[in-house]
Amino acid sequence: MNPVSIDTMKTRTILHRRLAPMLALSAIAGAAHAQIPVTDGILIATVQQSTQQITQTIQNGFRDQTETLSDKIADLKRGLANAISGAAETTSKASSGAAKVVAESAQRTASEQATIRDEQRFSGIDPCNVLVSTIGTSEASRGGVTATGGGSGGGGPKPAPGGSAGMNDVLDVAEKRKAAGLPEVEAAKAAKAACSTFAVNGGLRGSACTDSGFSASNSAGYPDADIRASTLFDGPQTDADGTKFTRRLTVDMSGAEGTALRALMRNLDQPVQLQDLTKAQRATDAGRQFMALENAFAARMSVAKYPQEAQANLLAAKPELIEMVKQMLKSEDGPYVQKYLDKNAPNWSSKGISMAELIALETQRRYMNPDWQLRLLTMSDTDIARENVRMQAMNAWLQSLALDRQIVASVIESNAAQAAIRSEMMPQLVAANKRAVSR
Repeated sequence: MNPVSIDTMKTRTILHRRLAPMLALSAIAGAAHAQIPVTDGILIATVQQSTQQITQTIQNGFRDQTETLSDKIADLKRGLANAISGAAETTSKASSGAAKVVAESAQRTASEQATIRDEQRFSGIDPCNVLVSTIGTSEASRGGVTATGGGSGGGGPKPAPGGSAGMNDVLDVAEKRKAAGLPEVEAAKAAKAACSTFAVNGGLRGSACTDSGFSASNSAGYPDADIRASTLFDGPQTDADGTKFTRRLTVDMSGAEGTALRALMRNLDQPVQLQDLTKAQRATDAGRQFMALENAFAARMSVAKYPQEAQANLLAAKPELIEMVKQMLKSEDGPYVQKYLDKNAPNWSSKGISMAELIALETQRRYMNPDWQLRLLTMSDTDIARENVRMQAMNAWLQSLALDRQIVASVIESNAAQAAIRSEMMPQLVAANKRAVSR
């Protein structure tokens, strides 16, 4: 063999060993794009085998990772499904528990409400309201304020300190506690007492008093109260010209207010007092005839002025009603009652209040009371039923008072009819009686 060929072969072997790693790397990067010419079959086979091994390794790695990832995803799906199922079950149990709690609470509430309703049926809501209209009204609803009116009998009120000494004397005569003197003397005494008690100095009436020789002085504090109708229906007023008006439904009969009321009733009844007879004069035939006629006159006048007496009695302060007012102050309407009393009857604790004031207070502490109106909105059916019964009872009481007034009015009408018949037929009857007796 040629020595050159042997050297050539050695050289190739050395190059092949040195280039093998480089050819492997070149095959990984892309054998198709190799820039080094390869003509040796062994080298090519080696490169292809390495390429197949690398490719197989990569494929196996991808497959293992894909299978692992798929297993993880499957596990995640199973966990998520279990979580959703568990949450749904938990939510269902929670909803069921909440519904059970609500149902049990509603059942307990209904049971408690039923118990409360049963208790309310047999227990008083406001004992003060229940007792109010039963205290003192029977004692305070009747009785006259003078000795002569309304069939109240003898006695009469004591002289009122609110009037002058002259006015007290005039009222004593009018109310039959004192004998009357000569009519002209009694008339002069009455005029003088009125001027010193109810006449305002400087007014028209005051001027008339001055012209008559009497001094004008409004000592009672209620100008012209003895000649004003408002004194009997709304209580004595303090305004001189009558432009300012305040209802005074409680009149203290032992004070100046009572003097004013009694003076008005005297002027309505018999402003001129006839002289009372002495003992010797009553023992004569003329005296006996006068007494018989006087009794008939007194009876008819008593019937005629009964409504005046009833109205005066309605305004008179009654101590019997003090306990009733105390009960009202303890009720739920106590603040309203106190405010009303402070304005309209500040002396109620010592003098009491009138029946007219009581009626007004019983009405206003409900309808005119904002607190009662609001309380009515929250009342149970039982409370409303009881309040309705109380209102009906009060209405029945008021209707009873109205019936009394109607009865009195009908009696007075019958008395007026009797008077008309007597004035028409009595002269004829007396004449016929004389003719019959003379035969």
